Amino acid sequence: MNTWTYLWPSQRFEDLRPASAIVCLAAGLKPDGTMGRVTETRARRCIAAYHAGVAPVLAFTGGNSSHDAPPTGAQMADLARQLGVPEQAIVVENLSESTLQNALFTLPKLPHTQDLILVTDSFHLPRSALSFLWAGAHNIQLLAADPDLTWGDIPQGLLIAETVKIWANGMRAPIYSMAGVFGIPPSARHWIVE
Repeated sequence: MNTWTYLWPSQRFEDLRPASAIVCLAAGLKPDGTMGRVTETRARRCIAAYHAGVAPVLAFTGGNSSHDAPPTGAQMADLARQLGVPEQAIVVENLSESTLQNALFTLPKLPHTQDLILVTDSFHLPRSALSFLWAGAHNIQLLAADPDLTWGDIPQGLLIAETVKIWANGMRAPIYSMAGVFGIPPSARHWIVE
């Protein structure tokens, strides 16, 4: 995970293939319920990519179960509107509480599940890509929200936690899928991937 984070190339929008949608994954809220710095950085990178013309749809995904405030997805969408993204280009998913749920809950809201650009922090891109592929997305491009990351910018504890989470998702996703094989409806098994 450390190697991926520090070797992730700085990307220019013009290097991206045309896509059907840009998907912006939230990173949580501040204690006061407003967007945290990481979430806002991700949102601004997605908004810039939209304005660069890489995709006609901009999807914001992220819920809020811990604050008495609007969900993260809605707050990012509000920022997009303030920065000139038209309403008809915005898709909002407000229920997810994990990366697996970001994928499960966002894909049904999109006009297409292929040719997507996922935007999140570089250390989170591998887990995000695997989550969206597992949920049914195809032909994904990855765009780092933090393209100018340098050695030492991310606390090692965060990278260790991300490494653990990718393995945890590797166990939770198949359990969720197997529960579906046994006829358990999605609403009764979403807790598995929370």
